[in-house]
Amino acid sequence: MEKYKKISYCLLVSFIFVAGILLRTELYIANDVFSDDECRLALSLMDKNLIQSLFFLGNAQSAPPIFILFSKIIFYFTGYIEAAAKFIPYIAGIGTLFLFYRICRLYFDRACIGIAGLFIFAVCQPLIAFSTIFKQYSGDVFIACLCLYILPKIRLIKLNKRQFAGLVAGILLLPLISLPSLFFVGAFFIQNLIENIKNRGFYKKFFILAAFFVFFTGLYYIFNLHPTQIDLEKYFPDYWTDGFWKFSLKDLIRLFVINIKFYFVPNDLTLGTIILFIWGAAVCIKEKRREYNFVLLALCLTLLASLLNIYPLSGRVGLYFIPVIMIFILKPLDARKSLPAILALVLFFMSFCRYDLKYLKNICQKDYFLSYSPKILMHKTIEQYNPQKDIIICNSASTPSYIFYSSLLKFYPENVYEMSTGNNDRQSIYNYLNGLEKGKNYIFYLVKDYNQAKIFPYIFEWLEGKKVLYKFNDRDSYLIHLEN
Repeated sequence: MEKYKKISYCLLVSFIFVAGILLRTELYIANDVFSDDECRLALSLMDKNLIQSLFFLGNAQSAPPIFILFSKIIFYFTGYIEAAAKFIPYIAGIGTLFLFYRICRLYFDRACIGIAGLFIFAVCQPLIAFSTIFKQYSGDVFIACLCLYILPKIRLIKLNKRQFAGLVAGILLLPLISLPSLFFVGAFFIQNLIENIKNRGFYKKFFILAAFFVFFTGLYYIFNLHPTQIDLEKYFPDYWTDGFWKFSLKDLIRLFVINIKFYFVPNDLTLGTIILFIWGAAVCIKEKRREYNFVLLALCLTLLASLLNIYPLSGRVGLYFIPVIMIFILKPLDARKSLPAILALVLFFMSFCRYDLKYLKNICQKDYFLSYSPKILMHKTIEQYNPQKDIIICNSASTPSYIFYSSLLKFYPENVYEMSTGNNDRQSIYNYLNGLEKGKNYIFYLVKDYNQAKIFPYIFEWLEGKKVLYKFNDRDSYLIHLEN
């Protein structure tokens, strides 16, 4: 009987692994387009050589140097094609599945929790989506899982010279691969310091490691992070404000609610998830196991950085937090007594009941994830364009997409302009549009602007009564051919 249980368990785990891999692979093959943000990053790399790319990128972009280094190497052999750019996030997304399963086996006593955790990771919409997006966020999740699995096992005092040298190299590289790894590295330092505070022999290794880490991280901040921060604040001054919280329980709960809804969409019954999280954190504090102390410290540092407005815990930049929050959500299921375990199971079902057959059917369809807007809009522009009559106008969010795809498709018209409206209020938009030269045709290439999309209604309002030759809409992005 025990043999059949093991076989069934292995088959179920294997099935979830394969399903998670296939979902990511299908999307990777289908997702042959860059979003506006990916175009910005690709353009930043195209404009710089390898050494320049490891420093400040510009174009409102930020990415870890190691991610950039390997991307540039891949582009050297393949050119700037979408599939090549998305390869690193894709591999990281698959690796995350295996790592989180190992985390469940390390952190929990019941083997079945590994199945529950693996299932959530396999079908989680943001994890699938960002595994095929040319950004670092899938790598952030992978490194978070790697830190959660490996760092709690390392006792600094017990390392020999070779092991210590390897640890120094690894710790120094982590922030260059994933910036949020700083929270896990910080937890590692604090945990080892607390455990060996009375051990004099410990401090030599500790200060050597800390000195190297502070020195190299300081250089990274000066030459990369600080200029990037200034650049991002210029483009997106208020974009991540919902990822910061004020010192109040109400605001902390707000922070958790917005992140839970983002992480586990379409599940929006956050009360059960928050109860499980608090319950799991309380159990971890009570049990005092080394790995639980580690993840609790990482949680505290993450929340502290958000409280001090150092690093936001919101949306895609907070994607690395999914394995942390999942550990606390899953912990109540590990209860030894029947009644708490049943209650935890009920709350778990409430929290993730929207991962139903309808959702599973949807995520098997590529249209659930993909937006072809920039690329399709460029093809439509080429079809509509008349070099004798037409002037092309982009909104600010469209410019990177236009530049990238016009270059990729070798489309180089002379008259291309970006809308320079100053403020994005109604009067400024009208002043700009009314100032367009009469007797010309205009092609408006308008990719959805997540930061300033409010200008679209003003443009459509102005177009009323005008002679529109052609209009195309795809996922809130528009191509409009106008005779003025």
